Amino acid sequence: MKMLRTPLPHAHLSRLERCGSAELLALFNTCLKTGQKTTPYDLLPDAWSRLFSGIFLSAEELVDEMPREERRFSNDHERMLREFIKADCAGGGTFVIEVIKNGGKIDRAALIMIADLEDLAGIEHNGIMAIQLLVEACDKKVRPALIRKAGKRLLSQVYDHRGLPIIFSIFGLCDLTAEDLDAIDSVFSRDELKNVMSRNRTGNNALVVFMNLAASMKRYPRMERNALVRNAFYIPAAKDTKKEECDKPVRIKKISGMPAEDTKQ
Repeated sequence: MKMLRTPLPHAHLSRLERCGSAELLALFNTCLKTGQKTTPYDLLPDAWSRLFSGIFLSAEELVDEMPREERRFSNDHERMLREFIKADCAGGGTFVIEVIKNGGKIDRAALIMIADLEDLAGIEHNGIMAIQLLVEACDKKVRPALIRKAGKRLLSQVYDHRGLPIIFSIFGLCDLTAEDLDAIDSVFSRDELKNVMSRNRTGNNALVVFMNLAASMKRYPRMERNALVRNAFYIPAAKDTKKEECDKPVRIKKISGMPAEDTKQ
């Protein structure tokens, strides 16, 4: 009886280098239809990278072009890839986790634009949701697109293991930018942010943290700003979050047309 052997990794990569977009898309379509029966599953993350790197020059170009009506990807191909990701998530998310953890900037940007991000909230790696891993790993230049696509429910009603909504994971990033805050501002109204809190409704709400961040970006160097932010969204009930003392409370001034908020207790 003839036994099947998994091709060597180098043979996989050499094969991919000779594949055009049509052949790479066919790999995902075949896997979607047959599962892992005929397609080496560990080949697919490299095929994903090869596919999008061959079409787009950068992650920023990909994020900018994908929402347009005229683009280099057909609706049918995009739908097929989305169905593939959904099936992968339903089976544990092996492919998705590999792309997030080990893929390049373009690979993650493609995942952001193609996937139904709700599917990524349903799988975990070492106790951390895939959507949270993606928030932390994606390039800051494409993160605003992730924020906008994630939307209100995913950012405010899906909680991590500490009981914090995903928007607080964004607030805690060390490389947060004004563009990220603009993206959040386009998704939430002030009243909506005020109602976003930890699962047990303790600690500061999202509006207080948002205002702290907006003001600190203008007033403090990045390292000092990070210390202020950690203090700003301290949640007493979160076991792995520690309160850090801050010498001076942050008093928020009115900026960019936003109402003034005073976080001094």
